[in-house]
Parts: sequence; structure tokens; C-alpha cells
Amino acid sequence: MITAIVIALALCAVVLFYMAVRNRRKQAVQSLRPVDLAAFHTLLDRDDELFIKEKLPRSKFVRLKRHRIRVTVRYVARIASNASTVLHESESARTSPTPEVAFTAEQVMDLAAQIRVQCLVAMFKLSLEYAMPSLQLTPAMLVPTYQSFRENVRRLGDLQTQNAIPLANAI
Repeated sequence: MITAIVIALALCAVVLFYMAVRNRRKQAVQSLRPVDLAAFHTLLDRDDELFIKEKLPRSKFVRLKRHRIRVTVRYVARIASNASTVLHESESARTSPTPEVAFTAEQVMDLAAQIRVQCLVAMFKLSLEYAMPSLQLTPAMLVPTYQSFRENVRRLGDLQTQNAIPLANAI
């Protein structure tokens, strides 16, 4: 059992390293992509998972759960990508002469950094869950944090006269 856990952790580390390198390469060509938070929230719903677990045989449930995890990983990657883009875009707004714009930009940057960390943790949890489908390690805090992030980005876009961050509608 300990060997399986060590192998799973090593596999997770390799996956995280690969994704970090891949994300670095993509940063230059990064663009925002919308996230359907209702669908993402449904994927994270453990009551739904328990219902499916009761209705399906174990082998089908494991296959379905792994598929759901793969889809969830794509959502988490999209959220991380959007947060990274907004983080870079809001850097110039942070030095704005308008105090309210600068303060909101600072809040947006803080939330973006928090989301990036939460996404790394979520990827780790999802990797473990993929390796051991009996686990339930939901990245539940990601949805409310991302909603707050969206609202702050929208407020920052409204505050700026040039609307240098038209990102709120895209995320």
C-alpha cells in the first residue's frame, strides 16, 4: 500500500512538473477562455458522485469518475490560465494614479495569485484521486474564489477609463 502511495505521489509530481513547463511555454500566446462555473460546480458535486456510485457497477463507476476527473482537470487548467493572464494584464493598472483603480488592481492580483496556488493544489488532489478513485479530495474552494475573482475583474474594468482590462466578460 505504501509503495502504491509513493508511486502515485511520484506520478503526481511528474504531471505537475510537465504542466508547469507547458504553461510557461504557453504564456506568450495565452488567451482567456470562459469557464462555465455551473458545469464545473456539478463536476465537483460529491452528492452526484455518490448517487452515480450507488447506481453503477464498480468498474463503470471508476471509468466514469476518471473521465470526470479529466474534465475537471481541464477546467482547473483553464481557470489557472485565466488567472495568470489577468495577473499579467492587471500589473499596469496597479500603478494607476487613481487610488480606487490601484486598490482594485491589487485585490485582483492577490486573488489571481491565490487562485493559481489553489489550482496547483487542486491538480495534485485530482491526480491522487485519478490514481485512487476511492478518494474524495474535492477542490471545493476554487469555485467561490473564482467567482469573487470575476467580480473584482469586472469592477476593475468598470473603474478604468480606458478599460484596459476588458477581461471580465471573457472569464
